Formats: sequence, structure tokens, C-alpha cells
Amino acid sequence: MRKLLLVAALALALAPLVVGCSKKPQGGGETTGLTAADQMFLNNHVYFDFDRYNIRPDQIDTLQSKVAYLGQNPSAQVEIQGHCDERGTEAYNLALGDRRAKAAYNYVVGQGVASSRLTTVSYGKDRPLAFGNDEAAWAQNRRAQFVLLNR
Repeated sequence: MRKLLLVAALALALAPLVVGCSKKPQGGGETTGLTAADQMFLNNHVYFDFDRYNIRPDQIDTLQSKVAYLGQNPSAQVEIQGHCDERGTEAYNLALGDRRAKAAYNYVVGQGVASSRLTTVSYGKDRPLAFGNDEAAWAQNRRAQFVLLNR
């Protein structure tokens, strides 16, 4: 009985991820029709330290690969999503997610990508990649995620 309840709870928790939305494929999502370069662009995220929004030195290569991709795909339109781990209030995490998205945006624009091709949005703690109450899960959730809007 406990196993059945656990499976049911897991199914309910994952249901929002399975239900379709009107947007095109996102990082980690459906990959039909995407090239290997598209998938790499979508699945490599920019990670941040706890309670920080500055670009870490170890994330520069990831951002540079995004700049290179955008240079090779001049018609690509991108949404940069800011995400946080579950700690903190909803309002705090939305503001921090916004600063993370804008930090990635500013880096990419500073490298010559037209700002008209980029938008930002914050999801705060509402769209975690990893579930868990430990540093390993939290570290995956503190990210800026790039989403192709026109693929």
C-alpha cells in the first residue's frame, strides 16, 4: 500500500511536467526536430552560487558556447529563464531569479548578441530541475536556462 501511495504521489508531482504547453521545446524537454547543437544549447545551463546572481568564472565557457550558438543561428529568439532553489520566500526568489536571468542576458548582449533576440523571465523556485532537500538538488535549481522560442 505504501508503494502504491508513493507511486501515486510521484505521478501527481510529475503531471505538470507531462502536460503539454504551447511553447516550443525547452531545455530538457521534447527534442523532436532539434539538432545536436540545439540540444546542447538547451541542456547546458548557467549555474549560480547560493543567494548570488553574479556569473561564476566556471560558467563563462557555458555562456561563451551560447554566444557562439547564437552567432551561428542568427534567427534564433531566446528566453532566458531565472531559477532558484526552494529556500527563501516566493517574492525573494522571483527577484533573485530575475537578477540571474538578467546577469546571463547582460553577458550575452555584452558579447555582441542583439538584445532584440532575447527576453528574460523569472520562475523563482517554481520550476525545479531536481527534487530534494540537499545541496546537490539545490545547486541544479540555481540556474539561468536558455529556451528557444522559434524552433
